[in-house]
Amino acid sequence: MTQAEALYHLQEFDLIITQAQKRLAEIAAALSNSQILIEAKNQVQIAQNTLAPLQTKSRNLELEIQSNTEKVRSTDEQLYSGRVRNPKELQEMQQEIQSLKNRNLELEDVLLDAMLNVENAEAELHQKQASLEQLTADWESAHQHLLDEQNKLQAEIENQRQKRDGALPPITPETLKVYNSLRPKKNNQPVALLIQGSCSVCRVEQDMAIIGEVRKGQKLTYCVSCGRILAYKSG
Repeated sequence: MTQAEALYHLQEFDLIITQAQKRLAEIAAALSNSQILIEAKNQVQIAQNTLAPLQTKSRNLELEIQSNTEKVRSTDEQLYSGRVRNPKELQEMQQEIQSLKNRNLELEDVLLDAMLNVENAEAELHQKQASLEQLTADWESAHQHLLDEQNKLQAEIENQRQKRDGALPPITPETLKVYNSLRPKKNNQPVALLIQGSCSVCRVEQDMAIIGEVRKGQKLTYCVSCGRILAYKSG
């Protein structure tokens, strides 16, 4: 096996490892991104904040109507009990009863509107809560899927690293140094195959001198176009 062939074999493992590491980074970003849930929770909180004062207003109206009704009943009993004989007091009591009844009629109209607003706000809240529950379930499902993929990728990387270590012995330190220096410059693919006289990456046909050197494999030979190390492959 020539040095170029050994480097190409090493590169196959490095490309798999690099791709897996890239996907791991994407998974890590996806797992940390719960913006959609945060927004859904905010929507639920907004709906709750909208509903709460409407419920308070409705309860206060009900309490006031209840209080007025109790006052009407109490005053009415006193009016007909015979204990009050002063005409002026009797007239004032009758006026108070009528005033309370009129007030309750007004409050009942307001309460009706308030109850309708509460009903609409409750429906909005239930819809937001249902949406949050569904989004949470979907996110957790995807979360588990990503965790499973993460574990598989980590195991695959470890497996490929072991294979990579096994591919290192035939490569000299000088050759490995050249390979490592070219990797960041050549998009992690510093080695290309010479296939039918052309570079497998840039597709440029090589001159006969280059083809001859690559086939001999006595030294590292580079593509005349992209500068990658060429490894010979027949056919």
